[in-house]
Order: sequence, then C-alpha cells, then structure tokens
Amino acid sequence: MALQADVFHHCLQEAASAAKPALEHCIDHAVAALQVAETQSMKTVERDALGQAWRELLKNKDSWCAQYPQALLTVFNNTASEHPVAQPFPTTTSARAHSGADLFSLVDNAQVEESIESSRLQQQVLPVVERALAELDALMSSAQGLVNVSPEFNPVRPEVYTNTLRSLLASAAVEPTVSALWAKHLAEPLGRELKRVYERLINVLELAQVRAASYRVLPTPANSGRGSGSGAAPTSAGVGTEAGSSGPAPLGYVSDEPLARVPSQYADLSNYEIRDELFQDFLFRGGSNANHGLAPSYYASIEEELSALKASPDSAPAALQAEPPPAPNDDYRGTRSDPERPVLPAQDRQDNPSRIIDVLSQLSSQVWGVYGRARERALVRTQLKKDATRVGQVLGMEVVRKLVNQVAQDPRLLVPVREAIVALEPSLLRLAMVDSRFFSEENHPGRRLMERVAQRSFKYNDAASPEFVVFFQSVSEAFNALNAQDIADAQPFGTALSELQNLWDGQDQQEQAQRSNMRQTMQFAEERQSQADQIAYDLSLRADLDQVPGVVLDFLFGPWALVLAHARLTDTARQIDPGGYGSLVSDLLWSVKPQVTLKRPGQLIEMIPGLLGKLQSGLASLGQDPRETEAFFKVMEKLHRPVLKLRRLRSRRDAEESAAAPLEMALAEDPELGDLLQASPEQRKAKTAGRPWLTPQELDDAGFEETVPSGPAELKADDAEPAPQPDPAAEEETAPPAESGDGPSPEQVLLGLREGSWVDLYSKRHWLRAQLIWASTRGTLFMFVSHGGQPHSMTKRSCERLLKEGLLRPVDTHGVVAQALNSLVREVAPLEAEKSST
Repeated sequence: MALQADVFHHCLQEAASAAKPALEHCIDHAVAALQVAETQSMKTVERDALGQAWRELLKNKDSWCAQYPQALLTVFNNTASEHPVAQPFPTTTSARAHSGADLFSLVDNAQVEESIESSRLQQQVLPVVERALAELDALMSSAQGLVNVSPEFNPVRPEVYTNTLRSLLASAAVEPTVSALWAKHLAEPLGRELKRVYERLINVLELAQVRAASYRVLPTPANSGRGSGSGAAPTSAGVGTEAGSSGPAPLGYVSDEPLARVPSQYADLSNYEIRDELFQDFLFRGGSNANHGLAPSYYASIEEELSALKASPDSAPAALQAEPPPAPNDDYRGTRSDPERPVLPAQDRQDNPSRIIDVLSQLSSQVWGVYGRARERALVRTQLKKDATRVGQVLGMEVVRKLVNQVAQDPRLLVPVREAIVALEPSLLRLAMVDSRFFSEENHPGRRLMERVAQRSFKYNDAASPEFVVFFQSVSEAFNALNAQDIADAQPFGTALSELQNLWDGQDQQEQAQRSNMRQTMQFAEERQSQADQIAYDLSLRADLDQVPGVVLDFLFGPWALVLAHARLTDTARQIDPGGYGSLVSDLLWSVKPQVTLKRPGQLIEMIPGLLGKLQSGLASLGQDPRETEAFFKVMEKLHRPVLKLRRLRSRRDAEESAAAPLEMALAEDPELGDLLQASPEQRKAKTAGRPWLTPQELDDAGFEETVPSGPAELKADDAEPAPQPDPAAEEETAPPAESGDGPSPEQVLLGLREGSWVDLYSKRHWLRAQLIWASTRGTLFMFVSHGGQPHSMTKRSCERLLKEGLLRPVDTHGVVAQALNSLVREVAPLEAEKSST
C-alpha cells in the first residue's frame, strides 16, 4: 500500500510538471490559428477581436506557463487529501453528495454561468482523451487503494485541467469575446496534450505494476435471464442468458459493442437517479461503464413499468389521454378586428396559457398520428429500455428524454415547433439505442436535424402565417417518416436533413438573389461615399480655394465629390478622369470669383453654358434629384449676374476690351452678393459623411419611406411612423413599454447585432420577423429584410429610437440544443449549483 501511495503522488508530480510544456504548445497553436483567422476575416470588428486575442495570449504566455503547474499541483493535492481512501462503495449520503460535487466540478463554485463556459471547453477535450482517461481512472483508483473505479476521485481528471486553465484566463482583463476566442482555439490542442499526459501516467503506473480497479458491479447469478441478446448467448464466467428467457431482443439495433459479446460486469440501474455518479459519468465523460450489462433487477422494474402501461390504457393519467387544445387561430397574432393595435409578436403571446409542452404533452393525432398520444410515446420508450443490453443505451435514452423536454420548453420557439421535437422523441430514442452519445457531437445528423429545424423556425414569429404553415408541413412530414423507420444508424436523420435543406434552399433561392442585389447596392453606396470623402479631402487642399464662396465649397465637397467617386467606380475603361468631371473643378472655382471674372467677362460668358451643362450632366449621372441642388444653381446665377449685366450694356468686343466694372458697383446693386462671397472656416474644411449618401432609387430599393433626400437631414425608415396609441381596454395586447433598469442601452443592443441576426420589427402596423443583412462599416445605416424580401433600412438614430420604444426587438437565436444541454448540466447537480449562488 505504501508503494502504491508513493506511485500515486509521483503521478501527481508528473502531471503537474508536464503542464508547462503542454500549455506552451497549446498557446503556440492557438496564436497561429488566431493569426490565420485574422488574415481571413472580412469584418473589421472580428479582425480586431482576433488580433487582440493572439496578442494577449503572447503577452501572458510566460506568466501563465509558470503558474499553471503549481496551480494544478495545489488542486491535485487538495483533491487527493479530501477523498477517502480504500472505501470501495461510497454510498452514504455525505459521500454521494461530496463525490457529486467533485465530479460535477465544471459547475464553478462562484458562478453557474462560468461553469457553462468551462463545460464547453471540457466537452471539446473529452472526446480526445476518453479512451486514455477510462484506463487512467481505473489505475488511479487502484493506486489510491480503492477496490472499485471512482472517476470522481481521480485528481488529474480533465475538468481539473480545464477549470484551472479557465481561472488563469479569467485573470486577464479582456472582453468576453476575446476570452471566448481563447477557449475555442485552446480546446483542440489541450485535448491532444492532455492525452499525451495521460498516456505518460498510464505508463508510469503500469511500470509500477499497479493493477486496474474494477467498476462497481453486482454478482450475476447463473441463468439470470438477462445478459446480451435473445436466445442462447455465449457465456463468460458463468454468466449468460437462457434460451427462451424473457431477456431483451436486439430488434435489429446495432449497439455500441457487438451483441455477441457478453458483458462480464453488470450494473444495477433499477433505482438510479439523475444525480447519480453513473449518470454524471456518462454525461460528462462518455461513460467508462457504458458497455457494461444490466442486472436482473433493472429488467424486473422495466417489466413492471411496461406491464402497467399495457394493462391499463384507459386509466392512464389525464395528461396522457386528453386531446390537445385546438390549433391557434387568427387570434394567435392578436385581435385582428382592430389592425391599429401594435399587438405582440406571436411568440410573446400564448394561445393557451395553462398548456405546458413537454414529453407528457398530448399532441394532435391529425398531425402526428399514433405518436401524438403521450401513452404511445411512453410505450416506445419503455419497450426500448427493456430491449437495451448495455448501460450506455439506457443512459443515452435518459439524456434524450430530458433533452427533448428541455427543447420543448424553450420559450423562443413557436408552440408547433416545440411539439414537433416532442413528436420526434421515438426516433431519437431509437437512435440512442445504436449511438448512445450522439447528442454530444455538434455535427451528428440527429443533433443537427433538431438544431436546423429550430434555427429555421426563427424566420417566423407567427404560427398562423402561410409561410410558417408551409415550413411546418415539411417538418411534420419528415419527422413522421423518421418515426416510421427502423433506426440502425444515423443515415435516416442525415437524409431527412438533406431533403429539408434542399427544399429550404430552393425556397430561398429567389430571396437570396434579391438580398444579394440589395446588399451590393448598399455596399456600392458605402464605397462611393468612402471615395467621395477622400476626394473631398484632396480638393480641400487645393491652392485656388481662396475667395470661393462657402455655398460653392459645400457643393464641391459634397455632391461633386460624389459625382467624381461615382464616375470612377462605374468607369470600365480605366480613364484618368472619367467623364472629365475632375478637370471641370478649376473652371468652376474660377467662375465664382467676381473679383476675377469682372476683369475678364467675355471669358466667363463663353464658359457659362458649357460649365452649367457639364455640372448638370454629372449630377444626372449620379442619379441625384435636381431639387437637391436648386439652391446651388441659384447662387451660381447670382455670382454670374454682374458679368451678364455687362453683356446687355456692351457688345461682346467692348466687354472684352473695356476696363472691368468695379466689384463695389456690383455689390452696391446686389447687397446679397456680398454675403454669398463669405465662406466660414468650417465650410473650408472637408467633412467625412456620417453615413452613405443614397440616390432616390437606392433609398426606395433599400426600404426607406422618404425616397427624396433633403441634404444632410435625417433619413426616415419605413417603420419610423409613430406607434398607434393603444386602447386602455386592450393594454395586454399592445407593445410593452421599453424596459428600464440596468439592462443594455439601445446603443449596446445595436452594437450586439451582426449580419444574420433576427429581430421583431413593428412596421406598417404589423409585427414582422426580419433579418439584418447589411450594416455600414461605421454602423450608421442598417438594412433588414422580412418575409417576401421586403427591405427595411434605417439609420442608427432610428434603430435606437425603435429599440427604446420596444418596436425593434432582437431575437435570441443561439444554439437551441446547446442551451438545452447546458440546462441539463445545471439540473444534474442542483444542490451544488445552489451552494455556488449563495
């Protein structure tokens, strides 16, 4: 025993010492991956975050690599000292609660939310180390003097590494986005390095001749009646199944291990609960005992459950018998009789407030057939539990049941979508029989099907809309087809997803082309404005701007800079001065200086027709409304008036040879001319436009209500109409007031939106589900698109006002299945989570 204790502590030293080079490799890998991602990113905000992430990693690398081994060793020693030694069956209440807390270490003692981040990191590491960890658990348990394997007593388990690393990362004062990037890019190399550490420790323990401990098992009596498959099965160590027994039949399922292999160890699942170590081990580690058989007591309890279901169908609970309430009618969207009211989006209303959707819910038999009845789904679940031959199958089905229950209660999903997930439970249970941990793989067809259906449903906020009816019909057909199939692998789920995705892609094709055109239009306008800003700055540096009136400078730095930028962007011949609009600037500036033109009136008179024609053709090429520049041309006429008067008084020859009329005479005749000649210091500076300028047609195509711009005035969105005043008698159906308190400000909410984000938008007296498809680089213009490709564009100011008034509301669409799994994580150890919150 003393020798094994020495080996055990030597392993802890080895595990801690190996942490420094392991973390160095992980950081080097993460830095390289972040740098590649930074060079490939097309979004400025994303590039900035990626750049900050790898620079901060390099900055902290040396200190973290020095701290990590010592921090780990401290945790290793503390964990080892807390655990009892040589206790084969830690079954007392205190021991069970204590082991549950340690096993569930990914729930941080300070914050439950941080536990979710840790669990994500751990879940990415676990698949890489799973096999080595199972072997190490058995050896480390034996080295501690334990007769049976207790994974929760292994001080070097993965969550210790991940939680300690998370603590180091949390010590850096960085944005949550940067921290998330670290966890994402450190997970993969951490899994590889940890696997090497575990293999090294296994080698140390085997060289010390430590024999692996066994799992907690029940003695299996001969002819127990439960073992592997049906009929006469091969026996091992006096364990088997008699021919003709009531043991489980494989029913064509392909289990995680060959059915011909008879387990040598059997687990008692007759009375396990969600908090039990067995379930936790399966959920977080993959279940090192997943391939163990099932004890007779388990089958006895399942047989009783199945017999009760079959024998008394008429006395089943009311929840299993009652028909569901009628499908939502038009009132699901609110009172249609009064279209003036800004009724709530559909997902914020309840067609039946007392109805709860879960695995016990009664669904429509017209839609879901026999599986609309909760009793029939319960029969399938219980029969499959009876057919199970391995621990992993039972636990996998238990996770599926709870996962379905979580998704069914997700308030973000419309009621029919939640019902669809419940209706799919029979197929998901059958899938768990052949692939018990499919839910842990993000790319598994079974999990992806649920997630894609949920994500697609976020396009709709109204279960009564024709578009949703079409979507839901395709989903119900696919789910019903799956429920009618024998599930031998994941292929049926992959096929169903492909067929649905192809259908959706076909439906979206026209809308995507339309979105692409709208996005290109806005991107072109933004690029044109960017070039115009640069052109205006270059023009402001000219030496001949002295004595140029301020109105002319405004025109030069504004509309004419846009004309020059538009000509350059649309020129296919790569000319130096497309359209000759650039060379016109010198003539324009000369023509508006009366001090000069009165000395050479003949030259101006000859220039005016061509100059004005060129200016008007340039503005026409831009698509600018003539009303926008009326004021400028009126000023031009006043500036040219003194010279034109000379034409009426003298012949052209006399005008060219005579002395110039004094400017003072012209100013005396037209006092307003003096005011026009003055340019303020601000007018002499070129300013960067706050947002892209848009032509009337571009404004109309983008969904702006006011298609006629008026200079720099604020643009109005189509939904900028004042919200109708609610009827006090129907207050519950009106849009809620803006929330107050410590919540995010409208500006913060707007900054959180990304291309692809969904929002509920109150437009033209209706709530619409719309998606953000474009935002200007400076975040001053935003374009959303609702059903039918209808654009809704607005300025930042309009967005913030609508957010404040509750008429623009972001929709939370982050992973539905991932959130359900996180909820399940918190449910596994509620006592520990409660402690961490106090």
